[in-house]
Amino acid sequence: MKLTLRSLRLKLAVLYTVFALISMVCLGCFSYVYMNYALETSRQATMQAREERFVRFIETWPEKDKTLSLTEKLDRLSIAIAATDVIQVYELDGTPIYSSPGSSAFKVPWPNQSCIERCFGLVKQYGHSIRTLNHVVTMDGRKLRLSLSGKIDEHAEMMENVRNSYLLFCPLLLIASAVGGFVLSDRALRPVRRMTAEARSIGIHDLQRRLPVPNTSDELQVLAETWNELLERLHIAVGRLTQFTEDISHDLGTTITVMLTTASLALHRKRTAEEYRAALRTITTECEATSRLLQDLLAVTRADMVQQHIDMQLVPLSELVCEVADNLQAKADLKHQTLQTTIAPDAWTLGDPSLLRRMVGILLDNAIKYTPEQGAIAVSLTSDLQHIHLKVQDNGIGIAPEALPRIFDRFYRVDPSRTQEEGSSGLGLAIAQWVAGVHGATISASSTQGNGSEFSVTMPHAAELPSAELASLAADL
Repeated sequence: MKLTLRSLRLKLAVLYTVFALISMVCLGCFSYVYMNYALETSRQATMQAREERFVRFIETWPEKDKTLSLTEKLDRLSIAIAATDVIQVYELDGTPIYSSPGSSAFKVPWPNQSCIERCFGLVKQYGHSIRTLNHVVTMDGRKLRLSLSGKIDEHAEMMENVRNSYLLFCPLLLIASAVGGFVLSDRALRPVRRMTAEARSIGIHDLQRRLPVPNTSDELQVLAETWNELLERLHIAVGRLTQFTEDISHDLGTTITVMLTTASLALHRKRTAEEYRAALRTITTECEATSRLLQDLLAVTRADMVQQHIDMQLVPLSELVCEVADNLQAKADLKHQTLQTTIAPDAWTLGDPSLLRRMVGILLDNAIKYTPEQGAIAVSLTSDLQHIHLKVQDNGIGIAPEALPRIFDRFYRVDPSRTQEEGSSGLGLAIAQWVAGVHGATISASSTQGNGSEFSVTMPHAAELPSAELASLAADL
């Protein structure tokens, strides 16, 4: 795969490098500040310890040498101070009392503070950094100013070396991080590239192929499994569409052939008026079957629309079911079937009347279609405080157990040869399920092969609607 500026590998490598740069800068600054703080703290603690030791020695001077003056005592204790430190003692008015050897190199002024508590300071003299400790102490029975000072050039030199070393190695580490980030991103995305190449090689004619699933228990495994699930759904959908196209082509071809043959025979020679009427009835029957097929296709297309307008209104479901049953009574009479209705009065729901009429018509028409002559069909509508229950029962041929889970699938036909003879496109129950879904209802089926089927629809009762909305909808009727 060609590497471009939009490449995910390059973006990940750049992000990794930027993150590494920020991390190194933050770590370097923190390390530098912390090391400087640690050295300063250690230096101050050392000076404080020396000051305390110095004062303690003066206060605990041996009894045999008590006659020594303070200056003599200070001279003898100069060895207690490190060679890098200078000690100076002043009267409270600033008069010098004692300066240790080497103090001539420093002229450290007393700060503008009382220094009753220890005062630490930092001064610059002759290019040197000097750390100072000034404190008013009690020595030899009187208050005196004690000043302790020493060079910290080694400290500054150490920090400078640390800074220079970091500035030297930081670019090298950054380059290594960039290379490492690119290598890691390339390695991490390698399985994605393999899956992409494999997916591109899968065509419409080999949808049964699947992507290799790595056993890594990570996002790549989930991605591969998701792709395979998508391919499985696509394979099933294409298979159904192919079968449906073949069935529709056969149905339309048969219909057109019947109409052409009937018309040709009628025109081949002069016939009686009754023969012409019979030919026209045959053509009309085939046209009606084709019209029903086109209506089913239109309903499926409507169901697939992302945004669809449903004309929701308050529907008297009791009247609607009775109307559909009355319209199909004649079809049941042709097969000498008993169509019994048990309809609860005043069952109202919120929905699209035309769609609900279509759903009830599909269920009842299927019951009539697949129930033998002199069979029995029962339609019941009951309601409670929350739901309305519609049931369509028959004692027809029933549905095989293995086919029952798929009867609501689009284009599915339990027995293709029989359903073609009955004029079924395999879309009716799929449309009924879609209508139920958009109305917040559920539809289910139960059947015993050879003993009939029962279809149940449970939909919300209009009593669940707010009273103000019910009044508004009722006023529109």
